[in-house]
Amino acid sequence: MHFWKFDRNIQIRLMLQFLTTMASMTVTPYLIVFFSKQLGTVVTGFMFLGVMVASVTGSFAGGYVADRIGRKKVIVACEAVIFLSFLGVAFVNSPWLQLPYVTFILFLFHHLCLGASGPAYQALIIDVSQPENRRAIFTASYWLNNLAVAIGGLVGAFLFDEHYFALFLGVAVSIAISLAITILLIKETYVPEKRPCQASGKQGQKDSSFMADVLGAYQEVLKHRIFLLFTIANLLIIAVEEQLTNVIGLRLVKEIPEPEQLFSFLALQVDGMNLLGLLKTENTVLVVCLTVLISYVVKSMRDRTVLLVGLVLYFCGYAWISYSSSPAVLLIAMFFASLGEVMHIPVKQALLANMVPDHARSTYMAVHSLFSIVGVSSAGLFILVSAWLPNVAITGMFVGMGLICLVLFYRITTRAHSGQRLGKQ
Repeated sequence: MHFWKFDRNIQIRLMLQFLTTMASMTVTPYLIVFFSKQLGTVVTGFMFLGVMVASVTGSFAGGYVADRIGRKKVIVACEAVIFLSFLGVAFVNSPWLQLPYVTFILFLFHHLCLGASGPAYQALIIDVSQPENRRAIFTASYWLNNLAVAIGGLVGAFLFDEHYFALFLGVAVSIAISLAITILLIKETYVPEKRPCQASGKQGQKDSSFMADVLGAYQEVLKHRIFLLFTIANLLIIAVEEQLTNVIGLRLVKEIPEPEQLFSFLALQVDGMNLLGLLKTENTVLVVCLTVLISYVVKSMRDRTVLLVGLVLYFCGYAWISYSSSPAVLLIAMFFASLGEVMHIPVKQALLANMVPDHARSTYMAVHSLFSIVGVSSAGLFILVSAWLPNVAITGMFVGMGLICLVLFYRITTRAHSGQRLGKQ
């Protein structure tokens, strides 16, 4: 993956991403259960919605601001607030103090700044990368992120229940390290052009002008037709993946209530819940183990071929997972889905990076993040629909989403192959 040939900013950023993701994953997957035990399921559900709203709001604000004052300033300000938020979370969940509502408020600030920093992080990497090495950069980022998720999730699984105070402190320390290194070693990658100052006027007129500028920036993004097609296609990919722990998970628990033989040659039995955990573990392990190998095997292939083949494997795998109840078949289907995931994600991210114009990268990344959040949120809609539709209809929906996604990416890559600049409308 040529990690040591990447720009120094990218090397530092990827290592810091690994550190903070690994630390965060020791607590993030277990927060819903943590709040549910203290406040109940209903209150926790409303809290979850509040956190999502904060994340979306932060993403839109951060994307706009990072294109006007630079990436580093936004990242440093956001990481400082995130550090203070986690330090506060540790304090109000210490052995001496338990304040769940204060914890929720602190997490609102955390997700607001996490959303705001996301577009700036993505734009920073795009700023100092080149079209010819972006596939390698995003492959490295994808691999490191999944490795961090696997390690952090495993540590949290064993320690969170009894040692969450120490883990919250650990996350705060990791953010403090990231903040210090960012201030000292990360260089600003984008200096926006200075705009002529508006004549001073009433505060209401200034606020109106600012809001008009923000809305105008995002309206410009929404006029970029190819980018919109990309974000819709990406939304479909995320929506299908999210169903593993939602509609598919509920179906497996319902259809396999009692342990069944996993393989005929193994004396191992699993029920629906065990099988769901096994599928998630298989996906993570395969991604970590296959990313470097697959990137080497396909490096001589055209990006378009790798992307479309990967998507076919991905959607076929998940469609079969949504239909079958055989443990052995499900594990085989997850292998192909994971293989497709490893193939398409780095190419897809590089395609996105090549698509966005230089002056509005953070703004574009903010819109892309919003569509991703919508994809994640679709899980609730599928759960409602699955209560009235037979399982074969859900599988048909997955197949239809896959076909739409393939058509969209075929059109996008056809334009790229024809030599047209994707950054133009």
